[in-house]
Amino acid sequence: MQNYYRDAAGRLRWRTDDDGGLPPSSRAIVSAYDPTARYARRGQTTRWTGFLAHLTETCSPDGANVITDVATTAATTSDAQALPNIHTRLKRRGLLPAEHLVDGGYTSLVHLEQAAREHQVTVTGPLPGNPTRQHRRNEGFGRDDFHIDFDRQQVTCPKDRSAGAGMAPTRPPRPPRHH
Repeated sequence: MQNYYRDAAGRLRWRTDDDGGLPPSSRAIVSAYDPTARYARRGQTTRWTGFLAHLTETCSPDGANVITDVATTAATTSDAQALPNIHTRLKRRGLLPAEHLVDGGYTSLVHLEQAAREHQVTVTGPLPGNPTRQHRRNEGFGRDDFHIDFDRQQVTCPKDRSAGAGMAPTRPPRPPRHH
């Protein structure tokens, strides 16, 4: 019934955008064998139908590495959304690391801050790319054009101007907007 419907005369009709269209990937049934499986895509080439597995393991140069957490989520769940639950389970079992090395799918500023605040875990991994039109056109400045000094809580721009916590802006604020 997700791909078609019966009209007022009882005839089968393919769904179109005019009649509500197909459901989003998070609700679309894509497997006759498992109605909870979902279609997902990562990047331009990785596509699958099913679920997403999240594995957490120890990372020690001195001993054996051990899997400490396994989670399965819907394929449409982002990696970053899974991270808080991973940390909660690890904490409950007394296996929470001081530093959690992750790939770029798990890093979002919200979840990095949440891990530090709620679990005292430093999440280390590449930050998401810059999706702005300015970045895609290679115009203006990117994140890598700035120097961030976390210890001093200071950022230096490409023109060698610095700003930090509690510092006054270098230009006057804009006048308030009236609606």
